[in-house]
Amino acid sequence: MSTYEEVQPLVTRPAFLMLAAMLAATSVFIGVCVIAGIVTEAAVFYVSTAVFIAMVLAFRLVRLRIRVDGDALTLRFVREHVIPLEDVIDYKLGDIDIIRNYSGLGAKNMKYKHYICHGYERGISFKLTGRTVVTLSSADPEAVGRIVVANRDAKAGASDE
Repeated sequence: MSTYEEVQPLVTRPAFLMLAAMLAATSVFIGVCVIAGIVTEAAVFYVSTAVFIAMVLAFRLVRLRIRVDGDALTLRFVREHVIPLEDVIDYKLGDIDIIRNYSGLGAKNMKYKHYICHGYERGISFKLTGRTVVTLSSADPEAVGRIVVANRDAKAGASDE
C-alpha cells in the first residue's frame, strides 16, 4: 500500500511576511506613542505586543498535515481528524471554490468540513458515509485521490480473502 504525506503552511510566505511587518509596525507605533506621552498607559504597548507575537507565532506554527496510509486519511490542522478509508464513497478534484460544496453531485443535507490553506487553488473533496463531505487543499490532489482509492480498494480486497 502506498503512503502520501504533505504539509502546508496556514498562509503563504509573502502573506506571512506582510502580516508580521504590519504587526511589528503597529507595535512600534504604539511604543512611540507611549514614549511621546500620547498614550499614557504603557500596558497598551505590552499587551498589544504580546498579542501580536502570539498571532505571528500561530500563523507560523499552525500547518495542515495530510497523511494517507494503508488504513486512513489523517488530517491535522489544530486537531487531528482521522477518516477510515472504508468511509470514502467518492471524491472530486478541482478548483477549491467549485468543489468545496461538492457541486454537481447531488449532495444535499450534508455536513461539510474544510481544511483549506491560503494560496492553494486546487483541492479534493471526499464524499463520506454519514452524509459528510471533507474538502482539503493540496499541492497534488490527483495523487491524494489516487492513493486513497488504491489503498481503500487494496484493503477491501485483502479483507475479502
